[in-house]
Amino acid sequence: MKKPIRFWGVSINVSLVLLLLVLNVSGCSATRSESLTGEELQALVNEQFLSPQIRKLEVLPPFVNVQLYLETPTLTLRADGQPLGFEFRGMLDADVFSDYLDSAVTDPVPFRIEGGADLEYRPDDHAFYFANVSLESAHINLDIAMIQTLIIDQLKKALKQELGSVPIIPLTEGSSLYKKLRSLPATVQVEEGKLKIHPAVTETRSKPD
Repeated sequence: MKKPIRFWGVSINVSLVLLLLVLNVSGCSATRSESLTGEELQALVNEQFLSPQIRKLEVLPPFVNVQLYLETPTLTLRADGQPLGFEFRGMLDADVFSDYLDSAVTDPVPFRIEGGADLEYRPDDHAFYFANVSLESAHINLDIAMIQTLIIDQLKKALKQELGSVPIIPLTEGSSLYKKLRSLPATVQVEEGKLKIHPAVTETRSKPD
């Protein structure tokens, strides 16, 4: 057994000190981080996303005051370091089509959009949002070529900006992830096939949330 050394009159076991340092460092870095598989990420979205999200868009004439009903999105993990893939489905108010149809469409029309986006944590809101949104495809379930041509491009432009303000994962106060992140900034990216959430390492004494 290694004998303890004496430092300023106090006996110190070097091995014990090293072990405590290792545990302290690993505890700060590992236990505060969160790692989610694709299935776990989707389960979190399914649980926390407020559906349907009703969003009003200002689309260039002749389509104005378009109202969307966004259902819970599907998120997919892509390659390491790449944005997440997403798909939104929902309904689009069809009043905007009445000028182009013989008979007005009174029921909302289904639509689907797909794209990619980074996921960022906004501490002030305790929620995750999309950032750097790119829309890759959009489809409106209305078999009228003119409508598709007129509205798709404008809808994509409006949605690209709007999706950045939609809380994708609002955290419930008291949940484990809420407690880990609190009001700290965090980095979010795909690493080793999982979504890794790393809170800031250093933390000043924060007030209880």
